[in-house]
Amino acid sequence: MRESIGATWIFSICLTFIVIFTAYLAISVNYAKAFRIKNHIINMIEENEGYKDSSQQKISDYLVSQGYIARGECPKTIESEDGEDADWEEPLCINSYNATDGLCNACIYRLAVNNSNELNACASYYKVVTFFNFDLPVINVLTQFKVKGDSKLIYDFANPTC
Repeated sequence: MRESIGATWIFSICLTFIVIFTAYLAISVNYAKAFRIKNHIINMIEENEGYKDSSQQKISDYLVSQGYIARGECPKTIESEDGEDADWEEPLCINSYNATDGLCNACIYRLAVNNSNELNACASYYKVVTFFNFDLPVINVLTQFKVKGDSKLIYDFANPTC
């Protein structure tokens, strides 16, 4: 009897470590995918020298090709890392499919910069937010994480008004 109780404890400890290790791997893989997608969207915006109307379809096609299905809500205002509110524009919601529930696959914010430069061009920063979900079905825990990233300063020569 003592050996069976001991074996049960060892089995439960092993099972606990397997669950923790699997959860860690799931979080790592999902975070890496959201991070990679965020970086690719930022690169698309930088290559196009800003977000244009044609960019939305390219980004949606990329999300579909990568099998990215994580969705979240885009807040109207976003704080910068130093805690101050910046004048980020309303977010652009990118859906890889038509959804009417208000959730987005990615959020794109734009911050127009008033800098007096010799180029006479509008300058902007873009912030991209992607999501990944962590779901434990047995315990019914659903946690959503955001992955944020900023672009470099982009000069928009096509836009004459700032």
